Amino acid sequence: MNNVAIVTDAAITKFMIHGVPDRPGAAAEMFSRVGAAGINIHMMAASGAERGRTDISLTVADDDAARVVSMLESAKAELEASSVSQRSDVAAVSLVADGLAKSPGIAGRMFRTLSAEGINIDMISAANTAVTCLIDARFLEAATQALKREFRLELA
Repeated sequence: MNNVAIVTDAAITKFMIHGVPDRPGAAAEMFSRVGAAGINIHMMAASGAERGRTDISLTVADDDAARVVSMLESAKAELEASSVSQRSDVAAVSLVADGLAKSPGIAGRMFRTLSAEGINIDMISAANTAVTCLIDARFLEAATQALKREFRLELA
């Protein structure tokens, strides 16, 4: 891996839309509204559907949270989802590196490092150059320092 860095974001809000009907177009309905409003979704995840329903999570910048909640509440009613919840006490910590996708075991090392610090991972996103974990914001500094030690980055 080259150019390894730890990138953090503490100004985010996580939303969960619970009990979304598991059918084609449900996610498109929600995400299209957010995108049409010019709001960037940072992370997203969906759980496996059970009994025809699923939960969908997404994170956005804190500055966009008030607008997103009204969009999701509207989508909830139209989709006949069960509820919308949100958390603003979360933060994202990302391990970013060139060649990350070609380095087996990196995500496991990251998760093990956070676990050793007693940090639970709420949500995970991965791409070719980054692995991002959503964690409780209280642990952002500890997570950052532990990951810098694990990946031998120079401490700031």
